[in-house]
Amino acid sequence: MAGASSPEDSEPLFVLEPLPELSGVIDSFASFNPLFLIIGLASAIFLLTRFDDPITKLWTTSLGGVLFNFYITESMFYAMIFTSVYILGFFLVWGAIRWEDLKLLLGLDRARILSIASFIICTWILVVLGTAIGMPAGPGIVICGLTTAYLWWTYYSLEPARV
Repeated sequence: MAGASSPEDSEPLFVLEPLPELSGVIDSFASFNPLFLIIGLASAIFLLTRFDDPITKLWTTSLGGVLFNFYITESMFYAMIFTSVYILGFFLVWGAIRWEDLKLLLGLDRARILSIASFIICTWILVVLGTAIGMPAGPGIVICGLTTAYLWWTYYSLEPARV
């Protein structure tokens, strides 16, 4: 076979820089100038109180957070991870503040909340049982979620909720 070589001699398709460990990234926050951290927190609070529109609050503080986190961690990967956690927290707090409007718009009542919670719990139980018999965790979550969704859909098709 002409041109054949071992896999060790071939060039990798992607050259990835090694990422710093998360503990080192958290240590970079701890070892940074506390005055700069306080200024960053104060500017985020200022931007949150400055605007009335929640989406404007979100994009201004997220953009500032990406720049701030990148400056401290020197890693765009971790800057985006921290910003994603911030955005998740922002929407959780915003949803908690406007919970009554959210329930009305999504049509949530006690039966639907109980149904969603039972779906999540049953999927988790199936994943635990599946990993106990040797099923891989990643595909197991997908398969168990699809199985629970099928059973959930079948039940609601046969027994529609009474209003």
